[in-house]
Amino acid sequence: MAIRTHWRYRKSNHLRERYELDEFQGLSNACMMPQQEQIDFRKNSLNTFRLFAALEVLCGHVVIHLHVNYIPILSDFIGLFWGVPLFFTLSGYLIWHSIGNSKTFGNYLKKRFWRIYPELWVAVGAEIVVLLLLYHQAIDWPKMGLFIVGQATIFQFWTPDFLRDYGCGTPNGALWTITVLIQFYVCAYALYKLLKNSKLAIWTGTILVTTVIGWLTSNITCHLPEVIGKLYGVSIFPYLWMFIIAAFIAEYREIIMPFIKIYWWLFITLLLLFRGYPQWEMMAGLYPVFKTILLFCGVLGFSYQYPEVNMKTDISYGIYIYHMTIVNALIALGFVGKQWSMWVVVAITCILAYLSTITVGQMSANKKKVLTSST
Repeated sequence: MAIRTHWRYRKSNHLRERYELDEFQGLSNACMMPQQEQIDFRKNSLNTFRLFAALEVLCGHVVIHLHVNYIPILSDFIGLFWGVPLFFTLSGYLIWHSIGNSKTFGNYLKKRFWRIYPELWVAVGAEIVVLLLLYHQAIDWPKMGLFIVGQATIFQFWTPDFLRDYGCGTPNGALWTITVLIQFYVCAYALYKLLKNSKLAIWTGTILVTTVIGWLTSNITCHLPEVIGKLYGVSIFPYLWMFIIAAFIAEYREIIMPFIKIYWWLFITLLLLFRGYPQWEMMAGLYPVFKTILLFCGVLGFSYQYPEVNMKTDISYGIYIYHMTIVNALIALGFVGKQWSMWVVVAITCILAYLSTITVGQMSANKKKVLTSST
């Protein structure tokens, strides 16, 4: 009846026709989606979840390398926020609009430089000082120089053999993700130019292809020479699907975000249910696809629904780049198997992360603001 009435008005009255068509589409949209609202994307609580993700990585490394037990309840909560998948998806989501706000590729890279490297260089300096104080084996100084350069650039995954007896065997193994992140920053600009305003079919195809590449990672690396397999493991390819899915949500956030914001609890509920059925999961690049998507959507929706719980000062990056220095120091000092070491690592790391954020991090943030305002 509605369709026949619509066509009858079309024959008789153009203005009435337009009114009926709008009403028909509005009713259809109302039935399928929650009523859309204007969301202020500057107001969110993403800093809080960055903190949770960083603490999840820290706690996992303390348990593994210092041989202590997880803290009941607290660890169960923190364990929900897988650090690497959450860092990668949030980076993909946030970087999409950062590119849009950059006038040139050079301007964009300068902002990425100030975000990553100044704090990293100070953390690497602290790492080397602690290492030299606590490591009493012979040092191969040429290789030590190369190691320092690698830690401070994009080769954080490489550790020379003479350092394998220090701490857990890698002075700051957590930094491997920076290698991946830098690759994504470079690739993201090209992907933005290719995918911005693209059709849904193009996005869908890109998500499927990158997810399949991630899924094939374990099959690919086992047939490669060891060195090539390790290099592939720290390339962008096994993890690109996470960045692309997040970028897709960023591209269509005006449409998707109202739904995610309202039903964030549904994504978290499904995430908890999925944890009990690992046989339903698909792994891509070492990480679960469905759980990563559910976690990201749940976190994103909650962040915009409850922006008031946001941490004003984001110390997550500092936690990420400092915690393994403390862990390895405790190993070198012989404090393995001590339950109190968990609290020592958390306390010292958070202090260093806070100091890094309010000094070097704030300086970098000011530089970024100048670059952003110049566009």
